[in-house]
Amino acid sequence: MEAKYLDLARAIPKEDRPVPKNKLSGLGNFFGLYGGEHIAATEFVIGATMATWGVTTREIIIGLLIGNLLATLTYAFLCAPIAVDTRMTLYSYLRSVLGPYMQKIYNVIWGLASIAMASSMLNVSASALRVIFDIAPQSKWYPTSFSFVILVLLLGIIVTIVAANGFEAVAQFSATCVPWMIVIFFAGAMISLPVLAAKTGYGDINSFKDFLNLADANIWTGSVVGVGERLSTIHVIAFAWMCNLAYHGGLNDMSLLRFAKKSSYGFVTAYGMYIGHFFAWISAGIMGATAAKLLGQSLSVVDSGAVMNSIFGLTGLLAVVVAGWTTANPNIYRASLSFETFFPKTSLKKISYIVGIVTTLIAVFPIVANIMVIVNVIVLVVPTIGAIVLAEHWILPKLGGTRYWSKYKGWKINYAGLIAWGISLLFVVIVSVTGLIHPYLLFLPNYLLAMGSYIFFALRMGARGDYTQQVKEDKKLAEAIDIINDEENPSEDNNAQTLPGIIKGIKLISYLFLITLVILSILTFKGTYSVESMKATSIWLTLFYFIFGGLPTIYKFRLKNKNNITVDMENKMSNL
Repeated sequence: MEAKYLDLARAIPKEDRPVPKNKLSGLGNFFGLYGGEHIAATEFVIGATMATWGVTTREIIIGLLIGNLLATLTYAFLCAPIAVDTRMTLYSYLRSVLGPYMQKIYNVIWGLASIAMASSMLNVSASALRVIFDIAPQSKWYPTSFSFVILVLLLGIIVTIVAANGFEAVAQFSATCVPWMIVIFFAGAMISLPVLAAKTGYGDINSFKDFLNLADANIWTGSVVGVGERLSTIHVIAFAWMCNLAYHGGLNDMSLLRFAKKSSYGFVTAYGMYIGHFFAWISAGIMGATAAKLLGQSLSVVDSGAVMNSIFGLTGLLAVVVAGWTTANPNIYRASLSFETFFPKTSLKKISYIVGIVTTLIAVFPIVANIMVIVNVIVLVVPTIGAIVLAEHWILPKLGGTRYWSKYKGWKINYAGLIAWGISLLFVVIVSVTGLIHPYLLFLPNYLLAMGSYIFFALRMGARGDYTQQVKEDKKLAEAIDIINDEENPSEDNNAQTLPGIIKGIKLISYLFLITLVILSILTFKGTYSVESMKATSIWLTLFYFIFGGLPTIYKFRLKNKNNITVDMENKMSNL
C-alpha cells in the first residue's frame, strides 16, 4: 500500500471512517437500544393523544399492526443494508454523496432537531417529577419555577454523562431500563382496566370482547375529543409508519446500525415498534382514559406525569422519567455525531458534553414538551435526504450512474441533490397550505418525489460520466482505511468479557423482581390485590430491580472500558 494513501487514511477522523470489524456489536445491544428508544416518554404522550383522534378500538389495533410492520420493513430493507454496506454514519456519508457544504447544512438541521427531541424528553421527565416536589405546572412557554429549572438541570446531567460515553453506554443503559419499562406498561394497563370499568359501571372484564366493548365506549370511542377531524385506520397506519421515518427512511439510524454484524439486525427494530409503538401506545391510551376519569378532566389536557401518578403513584412517575432518559440519550448521541463534522479535531466525548449542556438549557423551557410539533417538522423536512442518499447508493449504479459522481466532478454541493430537496420542501409547503393531503399521509409522496427528482437531475447533470480513475483512487483509500483501522483497533478476542458467576446470579435475581411485578399486576386486574397495595409495592420492586440489574451493567461497562484502555496503551507502545 502506497504511503500517501495511508497518510490520507490517518488524517480522516475516526468517526468519519467505517466502523472497524472488531467494534461491531451483537444483537443484545440492539434489542436494548430499540427497546429503550421506542418504549419511551413519547409513548405516554402519543398513546394518550391517539385516544382523542376519534378512531375506534378496531381501527387503532389494525392501523398500528400494519403501520408498525411497514416501519420495521423500512428499517430492515432500507436503513440497515446501507448502514452495514458503508459502516458509516449518515452525517459522514453525506460528504461523499452531497458534498461538504450540503452535508453541513443537513447536519445543522438534524443536529438541532435531535437536540429539540432530547430537550422535549427531558422536559417531559421533569414535568412528571414536579408532582413529587410540589412544583406548579409549567403552563407558560418559559419556566415559572426555579425548582423546576434545577430539576431539569439534574436530569440533564445524568443523560449527558451517559450519552458522552458513546454507543456502548447508551446501549447498555437502555438494555437495563427496557425490561422494566415493558413490565410497567403491562402493569399499568392491568391496573387501569378494572378501575376504568368500575368508574364507568361496566362491570367485570372476563374476555377480549369485554375489553373491546369497554374500550369502544370509553377509550377509542369513534368520537373526537376536543377539536379536529375524525381520523381513520389509514391515518393510524400512516402515523405509525411515518413516526420514525427520519430514523429509518431518513437513514439517521445508520449511526446505530453501522455497528450491526449483519443487515438482518434491522428486523430487531420490530421489538421497539411492536412493544413501543403498538403495545405501549395502546397501554398509554388505556391509562390516559382511566386517569381522565379519575381526575375528572378531559384527556386532551392531562399530561403524562398526571396520568402515571394517578395510575401508578411514584412508580409511574419514575417510568416517565426513565422513558425520557432512554430517548434523550440516543438523540444527544446522534446530535453529537452530526456536529462532529464541524469540529473534526475535537473528541466526540467533548462534543457530547457541549450538546448535552445546550440540550439541558433548552429543556427548561416548557414549550419544547410539544412533541407532536417536533415530530411533524422532522418527518416533513429531514427524511427526503434519506431518499436522495438511497437513490445515489443503490439506484444510480443500476441506471449506469456512478456513486459519488458529484464529488468526482469536484463539486462542493451536489446540485442535483439540492434541487431535489428544494422540490420536496416546496411540495410540502404547497400541500400544507392548500390542505390537499392530510399531514400524516404527506410523507410518502414527498419521499418518492425527492427520490425521483434526484435520479432525473443526477442522470442529466453528470452521474453517467466516466469516473474510472477516481473510483480506483477511492478504492485504494478505502483499503488504506481498513489497514489503519486494523492497526489502531487490533482484535480483542483475548479480552473477551467473562462475567463472574456472582454477577450473572445478581442479574437473574433482578428479573425475579420483574416477575413479581407482573404477577401482582395480574392479581390486581383480577381484584385479589388492591390498587393501593400495588402502588406501594411496585416502587420497592422497582428499586430492587435497578439495584440488582444495574450492578452487572456497571461491571460490564467498566470491564469493557478497562479492556479498551489496555488495547489503546498497547497500540501507543507499539507505535513508539
